[in-house]
Amino acid sequence: MLNGFRVITYGVVLGVILLSGCNNSEKPDEVQQEKSPVMNENPDANTGETKNEELIKKGVGDVIQSIKGLETEISTEADTKKIQEMGKEISSVWDSIEKQVEDEYPNWYERIEKNLYPLIGESGNPEKDLEKIKRLSVATKKDLQLFLEEVN
Repeated sequence: MLNGFRVITYGVVLGVILLSGCNNSEKPDEVQQEKSPVMNENPDANTGETKNEELIKKGVGDVIQSIKGLETEISTEADTKKIQEMGKEISSVWDSIEKQVEDEYPNWYERIEKNLYPLIGESGNPEKDLEKIKRLSVATKKDLQLFLEEVN
């Protein structure tokens, strides 16, 4: 009896969770107007792309600042726990824009991640190679700055 109650309760909870994702408060006409390029013939009026670019620019700027902080930590105290935390911060900031960069700039995405992921990985290693972290941070920062120039 108790197991049957649990199964029903779990089923109801799962159903509510699944159905909550189906709630769409926007009217279909509003959604169509926002997404239709014919409705906004002026490309500057298409704020979706502009807003996305601004988010990417801000996110990339934040990643660059995090990398600069990591470089400062390495050149001063080189506290291994602090370096690890800063690597996690870089990863977190990048994660916030990663999907947009991957979708809109796939070539840049690949180029940036060739140095970024090894940088994040090395900052998390128990035995940190500080010279390698310095090299990877400089290369990653350079790629991010070149990317920002192209996006502008």
